Amino acid sequence: MEKVAKLRHKFFAFAGSDGYAPKIKSSTKREVIVIIILVVLLAGAGALYIYSRTYANAFRLGVPMTPVAFERILGRTIPHLYGMIAAAVVLAVVSLSFQTITQSRILTPSMIGFDSVFVGTQTVLVFVFGAQHFLFADPFANYLITAGIMVVVSLLMFGAILRNHRNNIVFLLMFGIVLSGIIGSASSYMQIIMNESDFFQVAAATSVNVNNMNVSIINLVLPIMAVVVGLTLWRHRRYNVMNLGPSQAKGLGVAYEKELRWNLILIAVGMSVATALIGSLTFLGLLAVNAARELMKTYKHLPLFIGSALMAALALVLGQSVMELLEGAIPVTAIINLVGCSYIFFLILKENKV
Repeated sequence: MEKVAKLRHKFFAFAGSDGYAPKIKSSTKREVIVIIILVVLLAGAGALYIYSRTYANAFRLGVPMTPVAFERILGRTIPHLYGMIAAAVVLAVVSLSFQTITQSRILTPSMIGFDSVFVGTQTVLVFVFGAQHFLFADPFANYLITAGIMVVVSLLMFGAILRNHRNNIVFLLMFGIVLSGIIGSASSYMQIIMNESDFFQVAAATSVNVNNMNVSIINLVLPIMAVVVGLTLWRHRRYNVMNLGPSQAKGLGVAYEKELRWNLILIAVGMSVATALIGSLTFLGLLAVNAARELMKTYKHLPLFIGSALMAALALVLGQSVMELLEGAIPVTAIINLVGCSYIFFLILKENKV
């Protein structure tokens, strides 16, 4: 028994569970190199985005870029850049935690129905109150209502399906897909019968367009996102154990049901605030997480969280920069979805060894 206790103690020290400090380095040389490269690339992508919004636009329009004009444009560009990076980081972090609890690399929290609830909320607000009503037109009211409804719907769904220790994640995903279909159909019907002006307002509000981001609410959103990311990173050692599966995690002393519910709450809040801020980016987190796994070749969640966050931010900022340079000819969602769908297809073939 004493030998078993020592082995258990060593495992938790290695995994970094409660009460034990990790006795191994948090990241290998490969992981550090990858993170440094991603940071440099992200800085370059940010500089390219600033250039595309300032000097590239001035050159295209044939007007000089004066220091005063540069300062004014930069004042509007920096909040958009912060918003993109924050939303991408949150989406990547919650996507990795979701893949850990579902034990699947091809799943994303969007499958639970966050995107459909977001589109449905915007559609209902315009359909019932009109596009000029302050509940839709005011950025703070719109954001609070949308994010609040998404969180409430998610928590009700989690509570109904995962109660009494029935942690059937597969059933939760199936329910989310059905819910997405129902809400999507109802939203499409309401959009068809509403007037043309309101329809275009809904389309603009639900499409991913960084230039239309509610920059006025970024100061409200950033603390919430920081809390979600901070709590998730703080729990990274537990994810190392949960990644072994429910049975093994329980055998090693992890309160799996409690951890699962906390993870789902963080996922619901993170997905809600990020989607309400920037719109639906279904494949961004999925693409970033799997790319980080391939680059880092590790099971440890702390470097994976950091790498996934940097990869997601790099993909979004670089994609938006390309869109700006091409004058909006290719939407950033088209680039991300094309690459994301192709990569998912590759993963499915790889997992099935086709």
